[in-house]
Amino acid sequence: MPYQFDPQSHRYRDAETGRFVKYAQVLEVVDQEVNRLEVRLKGHARLLTQGKIHIAEFQTRMAQNLKESHLRNASIGAGGIKQLTPTDYGKVGAELKKQYKFLNGFGQDLAEGKLTKEGAIRRAGSYAKSAKTSFFEAEFTSRGKVGFYAKRLLDAQSRHCQSCISYQRLQWTLIQLVTPPGIDCECGGRCRCRLVFRKL
Repeated sequence: MPYQFDPQSHRYRDAETGRFVKYAQVLEVVDQEVNRLEVRLKGHARLLTQGKIHIAEFQTRMAQNLKESHLRNASIGAGGIKQLTPTDYGKVGAELKKQYKFLNGFGQDLAEGKLTKEGAIRRAGSYAKSAKTSFFEAEFTSRGKVGFYAKRLLDAQSRHCQSCISYQRLQWTLIQLVTPPGIDCECGGRCRCRLVFRKL
């Protein structure tokens, strides 16, 4: 992470210049982690389809990588690994529990031969986007402690689910009353809603 967290402003600064970095740049770091995770998960699926690992080993590797990436992204949202609280760990755990349930179903489908090799690799990679939700959850928990307000806006270039449309907030709203992107919506980790923050 090339940035340093400033607890006063609740923003990141460039480690070399000390200048604030744009929120979009922080999101890029989160997206990079998601992309790396996708590569790793697809790699496990390829080993499985090549017969180099069995289903149980595949699920174990998937679960471990998911856990590591969710925690890394949560730490970015909270301002660093040392800033993670029991609440943050609890939310990461809840999200991982859902992913592990999906992973169990994935394993059953594999055992029953319901997926092609390409389908298995594609499905494995789809789990990566869930790691972004842990960033938003931790960020909201952290900012909520210090009185931030937020707007949740729809991406004009994307198609949105009904949940996201209902979660839109055009006025400054206490952050605890705003639903983070990817949480409790049909989009999940693919959510394209964007956020604007302000401390009033």
